[in-house]
Amino acid sequence: MQDSIFTKIRKGQIPGEIIYQDDVCFVLLTIQPFTEGHMLVIPNEQIDSLWDVDDQTYQHLFDVSKQMQTRLSDTYPDYKRIGLLVEGFGVPHAHIHVFGFHEALEETLEKHTAWKESAEGSAVSGDVLRVVAEKLRVA
Repeated sequence: MQDSIFTKIRKGQIPGEIIYQDDVCFVLLTIQPFTEGHMLVIPNEQIDSLWDVDDQTYQHLFDVSKQMQTRLSDTYPDYKRIGLLVEGFGVPHAHIHVFGFHEALEETLEKHTAWKESAEGSAVSGDVLRVVAEKLRVA
């Protein structure tokens, strides 16, 4: 199997803002955030679907997601909710989205879609991600 973009970032082959890492998983800021601080909780082992990871890894991913929820809440206290999303289409490597939002999910996603359509390249710059990553690492 060819390395996913997530695996390449974890290995340091391409840049990315990893804000947490352990023996089972790592947490990465996405370059296409719904809201500031939007992160991905990713198993180190490259497995296509979250439903295919072993039970122990699955539980660990959700435990780390909960820890990241606390970091987001502490760093961005104005978020009304912290949400999780598993959709599995963008990259063939299981991952859980963790992100904050101020209004219902549907409105947040609509604004994200409008932002993507208006943004050049639809990705956040590495400089912006570094600032956000530092805020979250300190939390």
